[in-house]
Parts: sequence; structure tokens; C-alpha cells
Amino acid sequence: MGLFNYIVHKILGNIFYSDSLKGKIGELEVNNALNPYFFGKKEHKQINNLVIVDENLKSHQIDHIEIRLNGIFCIETKNYSGLIFGSENNNKWTQCLRRGKKNYFYNPIKQNKSHIFHLKKILENKYNINSLIVFTQNNADNININNVINLIDLKTYLNNFNDGTNYTSEDIDYIYNKLISSNKNISNSKHIENINNTKEEIRSGICPRCKGKLILREGKYGEFYGCSNYPYCKFTIKK
Repeated sequence: MGLFNYIVHKILGNIFYSDSLKGKIGELEVNNALNPYFFGKKEHKQINNLVIVDENLKSHQIDHIEIRLNGIFCIETKNYSGLIFGSENNNKWTQCLRRGKKNYFYNPIKQNKSHIFHLKKILENKYNINSLIVFTQNNADNININNVINLIDLKTYLNNFNDGTNYTSEDIDYIYNKLISSNKNISNSKHIENINNTKEEIRSGICPRCKGKLILREGKYGEFYGCSNYPYCKFTIKK
């Protein structure tokens, strides 16, 4: 558990330490970790809590975008305690707490894929965007996936990342300005309403990205629903 996270938890206790507050604290810890004063004065630009609205008037809240010489990173923050289990293809991941209690949450890799899909459209598909999932309580060791990491490993991961990308300062400025100009101010209640509408569309067999039909298909890991507009739209969800 990060220091700020720990202090707030001790002060407020379990009663007021809501899921929403935990999420905000987790985002703040990643924000602090990316801050040049702590992270090292690398050339980069950072966007926190970007909210975009797509052509279907659906809102998407993105925790962090890190734009660096060696790449663009869409960072999804998770502030869960306990032991975390899941795989890249599971729809749900598992949080195991004391006394055998378990909670389930949507696979953050799939969640981040949707964010990246919309970010790429804003950037006119000119740039690759890397997905990164950060567990702020440093309990991701049971997830054996390269881009799912602990907060303590964030600095090393970003510094050592190398896929051949080498952006210029002008590239970084352009990408930052393009993304930040897409930010929308909407209420939290409206964003939650959009999320619920998306869930309802999926239950009705409608692709939440492009409004195509969700078709039952057979894949390497069993049956799943995929968008009828594939390969343009690669949205999938396990049966």
C-alpha cells in the first residue's frame, strides 16, 4: 500500500474508505510517481483524468496518459488490496481478501483496449499507444502479464521500454495538444449513466464501440462474442 493511500485509510477508516475514493487515491499515487520531481527529469508530458466523448456520445474516462520519447502509454490504475488473480483473456479478475472473501472486477486489459481504440481515433491512427495496468498496492505479482505491473516498478518499466519508438519534442507536443483538446467536462453522474448504457447495449447484443452486432464465434480459448464489423472493430467479450 502506498504511503498516501495508507495514511488516508488510517485516518478515514473502512467506513468512509469507499471504492470511489480508493480509485482517486490510486490515481493520485500514479500521478505523483510520474511527477518529474519524483520520476526524474525525463522529457515527457502527462495527462491525468482525460474524459473523451465518442461519436456515439459515450464518455470514456482515462486515468493517465504518459507521452515520452520512447512511446505513448495509456495507464489504467487499480487500487485493490488483497491477492489479485486473472489472465489476459478472462472477462473478470478476482480479488481475494481475508477469510475467503472474493470480489470480481472487469479485466483492466480489456478496459484499456477500449480506451486505446478511442485515443487512436483522436490521433487519426498515426501513433501506437501502449497499454499499461498499474496496481498501486503493489500486489500484481500473481498476474504474469508483461504490461501489468506494481507501482514500485513504474519508473523502471517506462525508462526501459523499447519498441524502437523515438519521438521528437515536436511529436510529444503535437500528441499532447491533440489529446488535451479532446477533453470534455461532464458530470460524474452522466459518465456513470453512459457506463450503464454500454452494459445494456452489450446485453442486447450491440457492439458498444461501433453499434455493430455481437456475433457468437469460436476461438482459441472457447466461445466469445465478436463485433460483426471485424477487422475494423475488434471488440470482443467472452460468452
